[in-house]
Amino acid sequence: MRVTTVVAAVTLLGAAAAQTLAPLVRAQNPVPAWSANLTDIRRVAALIPGRRPLRVNVLKFAESRRTKNFSVKGAPADPSVQARTVFQVVYADGHVMVDAGMDQQVHKFFGRGVEEPYDAEAAKQVERALRGARLIVITHEHGDHVAGVIRGPLGVPSAAPGVPLANEVATKTILTRTQVQTLIASPQMPEIRLTEEMARSFIVVDYDKYLPLAPGVATIKASGHTAGSQMIYIVLESGREYLLIGDAAWHMDGVRLVRGKDAPWITEDENAVLDQLRWLNDLSRAEQNLFIVASHDNEEHNELIQKGILGKQLE
Repeated sequence: MRVTTVVAAVTLLGAAAAQTLAPLVRAQNPVPAWSANLTDIRRVAALIPGRRPLRVNVLKFAESRRTKNFSVKGAPADPSVQARTVFQVVYADGHVMVDAGMDQQVHKFFGRGVEEPYDAEAAKQVERALRGARLIVITHEHGDHVAGVIRGPLGVPSAAPGVPLANEVATKTILTRTQVQTLIASPQMPEIRLTEEMARSFIVVDYDKYLPLAPGVATIKASGHTAGSQMIYIVLESGREYLLIGDAAWHMDGVRLVRGKDAPWITEDENAVLDQLRWLNDLSRAEQNLFIVASHDNEEHNELIQKGILGKQLE
């Protein structure tokens, strides 16, 4: 898995793949606010030649303690842990990072005045993995997912002149045009605001529905939780498939029950999110070899680690 291959595919194949795989004839009935097709996604993920990844790792670097009813509408107000995580897609000759973590100052924003667990040693692992990555992709433009490529996982601004992290991280990070626009015009918090100059350090892409990212990996446009949200599809050499859904659901019960969140501090396109949850629910029942992973579901991560489906540390 070579960087030149991946970046060339992003710039040359992105728009073409989205266009050639789009349906030629639209249905006469009204289309959903959001839709996706797994067959097309698999085809896009196979566009870039090379060995497919070997495994997927997850690392929790912080937690938010919230009752479950915020994550799943109608759920009881039972104690629940929201894991703050990054994922690592490991190839024989390198790795791709999915999301970039955050420093402790950004983490405090999510506690809203309450001190919550933050693992500084895990954050150092995230920084090492970002530095060593061939490519970095961001599921969406919220601070706990993107701050690591703007400020660094330890709070060092990635685009400041003379900071090595600028060349090592920003220049190999793919952001979508929508993510960049949000981070410039209306970031979730001031700490993650991009300037036009900072944005030029990143690889900025735009695509219709799907984008080939690396051998066996494709992104899926999934505006809803945020305008720039996307899911990441991964197929290993073994044939095992993953769908990293970012924050489409905070807990997998949202997928199982097709219920959105009930958190007054967020604003989502609820129709699009419900379309995504219905699609994910259908996939979860039909595709036994496809593992749908929500970024913040601590219970699911622990179960998948125990089963050997996710690795529990970064390499």
